[in-house]
Amino acid sequence: MRSRLALALLGITVLLVAACSSAATPGPTGGSSTITAELSEWAIKLDPATGQAGAITFTVKNVGQKEHEFLLIRTDMRADSLPVKDDEIDVTAFGPMDMEMSTPPDQSSGMGGMEHPAGTAGQLEGIAAGETATLTVELEPGHYVIVCNLTAHYSKGMRADFDVRA
Repeated sequence: MRSRLALALLGITVLLVAACSSAATPGPTGGSSTITAELSEWAIKLDPATGQAGAITFTVKNVGQKEHEFLLIRTDMRADSLPVKDDEIDVTAFGPMDMEMSTPPDQSSGMGGMEHPAGTAGQLEGIAAGETATLTVELEPGHYVIVCNLTAHYSKGMRADFDVRA
């Protein structure tokens, strides 16, 4: 009888310890996320298409045959409805230029002086075919779009919506 009681108490103790230890393990509360982006002719694929507010790292792979860029813009507009001018997104339609994101003319990307719209949160330029690049940015909750803004690339479908949750 005592051995059954001792065994039952031992079983209950094991269950309680297991329940308490699993409940004490904190779940993800935000911070870092890792997003994989594939660029090709003429698409941007994200996995996943949502991230957690905080530091987000994009691993960007150009699986296409042409050079592409990765431009991350915070906006309420959907990726397929951005204003276009001269076969590129109209960077002036977003408001004053984001001068911190402008590329200095002496950069090796070959796109010196390129302007980016207000709301630009990050960029990778000159991603050659077969190349992989990474971008880590601090993002607040909201809606973002990712585009390749090389001439005609956006119009041909190189755009994606990306949402950041709190």
